[in-house]
Amino acid sequence: MVLTWKRMAASPQTRILVVRHGETLTNTQGVFCGHSETELTERGRRQAEALGRRLAREPIAAVYTSGLGRALDTARIATAGRDLPFFAVAGLRELHYGEWELQKERSIARRYPEQHRLMRAEDPAWHPPGGENTAAVRKRMFEAVRRIAHAQRHRTVLVVSHGTATQCLIAEILGMAPSHLFRTDIQNCGLNIISEVRNHLVVLTMNETWFLDEPGSTPA
Repeated sequence: MVLTWKRMAASPQTRILVVRHGETLTNTQGVFCGHSETELTERGRRQAEALGRRLAREPIAAVYTSGLGRALDTARIATAGRDLPFFAVAGLRELHYGEWELQKERSIARRYPEQHRLMRAEDPAWHPPGGENTAAVRKRMFEAVRRIAHAQRHRTVLVVSHGTATQCLIAEILGMAPSHLFRTDIQNCGLNIISEVRNHLVVLTMNETWFLDEPGSTPA
């Protein structure tokens, strides 16, 4: 008797392609945008187009965004011509800056010197008045992406979020100390690839930008 073994094909990897939106008007103005709305600049649109070329061969099954215009516009440009379902997830939004929203940093440093000092010192006690602290953003970003990974198991999906929010997500996945949150650089349209391995989220690629026509980082 001849025994034959049928080799089972490995299941596709769960891959979450996390991207910061393209450059915005508020980025160029040096103000904190948070949950406020702003528009992509022409450079931001070019960055999103370059992202689309980078993702052209990725088997993206769905697109998730924060629901804010800059994230949604980036996702639409990057996936133009592809018939993909879009989902808005509030948990993917940027840190809410409260009273700091749409304010320039030099004005904030003058009006809120102690909280500004705590922010620049990466002190976990920092949070803008009326806004969120980074611990809350770390928690909601991690939970949002974990839910997406579970819903899209063995698929590749695109997530378009924000600068500080993505820093918070990566810090939570890597178990970084709360005092080291801002030790990563997340550029506009920078690509971060996250996978789920044995029920754990892992970072495969961080801040990939080689494909951008005009690489560069601007404030969150």
